[in-house]
Amino acid sequence: MRTAGSLSFDHSLRDRVRRRGGDPLITYYAPSSGVRVELSARTFVNWVDKTANLAADELDLAEGDVAVLPLAATHPGHWITLAWVAALWQVGVLVREPDEGGPRPDLVVTGPEEYADDFPTARALGARATAACSLHPLGLGFPRPTGAGVLDYGAEVLSQPDVYVQAPATPGAPLWQGTGGGDDGASRDWAEVAQDAGSLITDAPDGSYGRRLVRPATAYATVLAALVAPVLGDGSVVIVDGPVDDATVAQIAAAERATA
Repeated sequence: MRTAGSLSFDHSLRDRVRRRGGDPLITYYAPSSGVRVELSARTFVNWVDKTANLAADELDLAEGDVAVLPLAATHPGHWITLAWVAALWQVGVLVREPDEGGPRPDLVVTGPEEYADDFPTARALGARATAACSLHPLGLGFPRPTGAGVLDYGAEVLSQPDVYVQAPATPGAPLWQGTGGGDDGASRDWAEVAQDAGSLITDAPDGSYGRRLVRPATAYATVLAALVAPVLGDGSVVIVDGPVDDATVAQIAAAERATA
């Protein structure tokens, strides 16, 4: 497991870009819709930086704020979910699981499920900012404008600057809160998140994560397996999302030379 840039996930991710920026980091499959999206480390960081700029400049998020991501509960393995998590950590925003309760969040990020009804569940959380993601394969927005008070992520993110230049978040800031990150729902900082991810890497004799196939599970477990571990373990992931039979999973694993 690499220790370079271990002050934060963002440092570790950029260390990966410097060394192997053009190599695949995330390959995302949704077999039910025929989607395959491959992101190199460099391309993924570009999405992360654009999302961080959107969060900081358009949604007025800052270190110490709290974001609730229904998106991570309903689509934990989607590459846009992972970009949001990495971007919020870069800004210094705590990601809180939706069912964790607590004070009113500063941001809610939701998926496309309630688009036709104007996102009532997301609005009910009472955040001062709400973003909705269409999960279009190319990261585009919804076919029609979202209602007042809900930012269409896909319609806005592509126009954001490609590089995030604001000061890095304070090392040791809390990153994740929820039962998936600890039995008591306590928040976890980068050292704890890295330790959790490290347990997925230590079974490899060379400390490399390799190229692994990931089937999304709970939000935190998926963030560890599909985002943090491949960065720290100098590997990559093939995420197979949605309903799919075992034979198709095996075919994808063979085609991508990925191990479960």
